[in-house]
Amino acid sequence: MRSSAFLALAATLLAVSAASAQSLRSDEILSSVTVQPISQPHPVAGADGRTHLAYELLINNPSNVFARLDKIEAVDRRGARLSTLEGDGLVKMMQLHGGSGHTLSPGGTAIVFMDVALAPNAGMPRNMAARIAAFRQIAGPDGKPAPLPPDTPIPASYGFTGGATSLGKPAIVVEPPLRGKGWIAVNGCCDTITSHRGATMAVNGVLRVPERFAIDWVKLDDGGRIFTGDGSKLQSYAYYGSEVHAAAAGTVVNLYDAADEQVPNQAAKGITTENIGGNMVVVDIGHGVFAFYAHLQRGSLKVKLGDKVKTGQTLGLLGNTGNSSAPHLHFHLMDGPSPLDANGLPFVFSRFSSPGTLAPGDEDQVEQGGVAKIDARLRGDHRNQLPLNDQVVDFD
Repeated sequence: MRSSAFLALAATLLAVSAASAQSLRSDEILSSVTVQPISQPHPVAGADGRTHLAYELLINNPSNVFARLDKIEAVDRRGARLSTLEGDGLVKMMQLHGGSGHTLSPGGTAIVFMDVALAPNAGMPRNMAARIAAFRQIAGPDGKPAPLPPDTPIPASYGFTGGATSLGKPAIVVEPPLRGKGWIAVNGCCDTITSHRGATMAVNGVLRVPERFAIDWVKLDDGGRIFTGDGSKLQSYAYYGSEVHAAAAGTVVNLYDAADEQVPNQAAKGITTENIGGNMVVVDIGHGVFAFYAHLQRGSLKVKLGDKVKTGQTLGLLGNTGNSSAPHLHFHLMDGPSPLDANGLPFVFSRFSSPGTLAPGDEDQVEQGGVAKIDARLRGDHRNQLPLNDQVVDFD
């Protein structure tokens, strides 16, 4: 009998005690990693005609083995596949803290950014989970991954389902916060890790994703550029000082108006957790939803704490304050009044039209003052939809 050796090895590899080692049922998989959604996915109708369920999986490896994540599938409660991430696609949608590629080292953590995009006529699942295919290796003498010993009582390749979650409330309809044509939805949702989509942060011990659906709005001029002349001068941006309007009625519950303008095309200076959003306004629009308008001009705010605002009312002027390298309006909805201590919520605009989307790889050229190349993706009139990443939008 090798039971004592078996139990000792299992305890080393799986961080379970000898007293708890026992036969498992067929639905009990020693997974080496834990999986949980950071928050519920909330359905939102995208400008591509699909319903997007954008959410994140927090994956921790508390074991002594390396865990390579080979495939992650979002599945419904019956196990039907809704979307798949694997290979390079998985690596691109993962933030890894401890490990390399798509392998978590012992004690490592990963955040996987899921975008389940459902076809227009697809049914909406009531619940979802993550079906994961993974591969285990031990730490070799040099600390690098090495094959499991032949007599290891657990398989190297395995799969399990975890991270179950129900769906949250669908997106709410708001009005555009800006007017005019040629606005670009920079750092938008949903299938790319942008500075918004990938902005996870811990506040008071709670992991938050406040900017999941946030958009940075910059505007093309009649020549198709966001600025002409000296890109370090605010006056080179024709849309600087545009009026920012309330996207929904509500009550002002948070604001800041003490940040000076940053120099465009230079790294922001003097940033603190207090002024990171620059001069900003937060409006409680009801039902636990708050609208956030950031980077406004100092002294331009037209409201004060406690004011009741109407839809379309001017809140202030678009600026370049806080953590900003070019004039823009940062807009998103969230489930609390603090811009960082909250989770982002989806929204759709009642109406907008679009000439298309920035051509792939054109973002840097546009940021440097080049003429935007716009392709036909997402072109047309849109009602009750969310503009997607790099879409060019015309508001009435």
